Amino acid sequence: MKWKLYWGIVLLLPVLVLAAFMHRDSANAEYKKAREEIILRKVSHKLLQAAGDSSSRVPEIKKISETEYLLPLETAISFHPDSLVNIINQVIQQHGLSNRYMVNVLEQPANKIVFGYAMIGSEQENIIPCLGREQPVGKYSVLIRWEPHNNSGTAFWIAGIVLAAGIGAGLYFKRVRRMPKKEEGQVIQEEILPGSLSIGHYQFHAEAQELHFGETILSLTGKETKLLQIFAASLNELVDRKRLQKEVWEDEGVIVGRSLDMYISKLRKKLELDPAVQLINVHGKGYKLEVRA
Repeated sequence: MKWKLYWGIVLLLPVLVLAAFMHRDSANAEYKKAREEIILRKVSHKLLQAAGDSSSRVPEIKKISETEYLLPLETAISFHPDSLVNIINQVIQQHGLSNRYMVNVLEQPANKIVFGYAMIGSEQENIIPCLGREQPVGKYSVLIRWEPHNNSGTAFWIAGIVLAAGIGAGLYFKRVRRMPKKEEGQVIQEEILPGSLSIGHYQFHAEAQELHFGETILSLTGKETKLLQIFAASLNELVDRKRLQKEVWEDEGVIVGRSLDMYISKLRKKLELDPAVQLINVHGKGYKLEVRA
C-alpha cells in the first residue's frame, strides 16, 4: 500500500509542477502585456511630439493578438520615416523589449499600409525601405508585431525531468527496501560488490544465486537463496522455523516440514568450506547462522 501511494505521488508530481508552471506563466504573461502597453503608449506620445503635437490625448493601445499591438494616433500628422524608425527603436531598446519586430504604418480609414520596416536583430539584416520620403499629413495608426516565441515545450520538459527523477528514486528505494536489514546483535556485513554480502569468507550473490569461496563458485537453488537471505539478515540470531516455512514456501500453497530440513541440510554442506560459518539447529525452535570472528 505504501508503494502504491508513493507511485501515485510520483505520477501526480509532474502534473502539479506543470500546473504551477502554467499558472506562473499566465501571471507573467499578464504582467508582460500590461508593461508592453505602457511602453507603447510612450511610443505614441513620442510620435505625436515629433509631429509638433504635445496636447492631444494618447489613445488606448489595442492588443490584436499575442504578438501584435495597434497604436492609433488621434490627430492627423505628417511624419518622416527616419524619425519614426529612430523613435520606436529608442523606446524599445531603452525598456528592454525584443529587438526583433516589424512595424507597419496604416493610413486611416482605408487601413492601407503607407510605410513599413522590419528589425531582425542586426543592422545588416534589418529591412528599412523608403527612408528620407516625408509622408503627407493624414490620420495614421502604427501596427507593431513582435517575433513570436515558442515556449510551449518548456513546461513539458520540466514535467518530464521531474517524472524521470521520481521513477529513478522509486527504483532506487525499492532496491534498498529489498536489501537485508541490519538488526541488533547482527555481525556487520561488508558489501564487496553491488548485490554481494560477505558471510565469513564467503561472498553471497543473491541475484546470481551463487556462493563464492575464493575461486570456488557454488550454485544455489531459488529456495536455498531465499533461506540464506533470511539468515544473512539475522546473523547469529535464532530464526524461527515457522518463519522460514512461511516466507519460503507459503506462496506455493503447501508447507512441508521435511522440505525445510532437506534444504537446510543442503545449505549446511555448501557452507562447510569455512569453519567459522556454522548453520546450527536449535531443537524445536529453528535455526541460527553463526559467524565466528
